[in-house]
Amino acid sequence: MPLNSPEVKAAIAAAVEEATAGQQQKNTQLLAELKAARKGQAIDPAEVEKLEAKIDSLTGELTTAQKAVKEATKAAEANAKALQAETGFTQKLLIDNGLVGELTKHGVTNAAHLKAAQAMLRQGVQIVADGETRVAKVGDKALSDYVKEWAASDEGKHFVAAPNNSGGGANGGGGSGGKVDTSKMTATQKMEAGRKAA
Repeated sequence: MPLNSPEVKAAIAAAVEEATAGQQQKNTQLLAELKAARKGQAIDPAEVEKLEAKIDSLTGELTTAQKAVKEATKAAEANAKALQAETGFTQKLLIDNGLVGELTKHGVTNAAHLKAAQAMLRQGVQIVADGETRVAKVGDKALSDYVKEWAASDEGKHFVAAPNNSGGGANGGGGSGGKVDTSKMTATQKMEAGRKAA
């Protein structure tokens, strides 16, 4: 009988079914038992307690970390405010000292004029970083250049003190600041002039 005949094929199929049926049945039975075992499995109270303790511990750690973050944020904000105030104070000093120095150098020596000029010019001055140093500038000009130009302007000239003339004309020709012509004086006048000069 040929192997590909319907009778042989049917016999082979029956033999395979008989051989695997037992295995299939056992497999189904084991799955059912496993499912039942899982369904009826008792929960270990000690394991639950252990997990709850771990959750409590992690919750406590999270609360502590959140508190630390809050305190650190508060401290950082306070430090930022203090730094900002300190920076503002330092910048004000740099600007004010820079202005006084430059204005004085360019002839604004009267105290009232100096104060007024400083108040007028302060608004435009900025402190900018130049590498590691800080410099005062007005726009793109150095403070020294800006004050020099301002002092020479029509506005600035009113603040600049007049030069101190100590020639003969300023002191009437006979003061200690100028030379006294003694050629036409008497001996007594010469002595008097010498006493005044001393």
